[in-house]
Amino acid sequence: MPSERVQRRIDGLLDQAEEAVAAMDWSRARDAAQAVLVADPDNEDAKTFLAMAERVGGTNGPTTPAPEQTTQETIPPKGDAL
Repeated sequence: MPSERVQRRIDGLLDQAEEAVAAMDWSRARDAAQAVLVADPDNEDAKTFLAMAERVGGTNGPTTPAPEQTTQETIPPKGDAL
């Protein structure tokens, strides 16, 4: 069982993981969960957060929809007639 000090740190990291999941920041969620598992390898919450991050590819930052493609009008070079 971790000391009170270490348990506070674990709780803080789990809070960070939870916030990251809410923001869909899978990379940050993965990092926080892995940090918890360093101190407490059997922590079920950290294992769950880590599994969530890995299922969505936890190497990316916040998940946001792709920006809409904008079409640019092609401008012919000078000297070309239309």
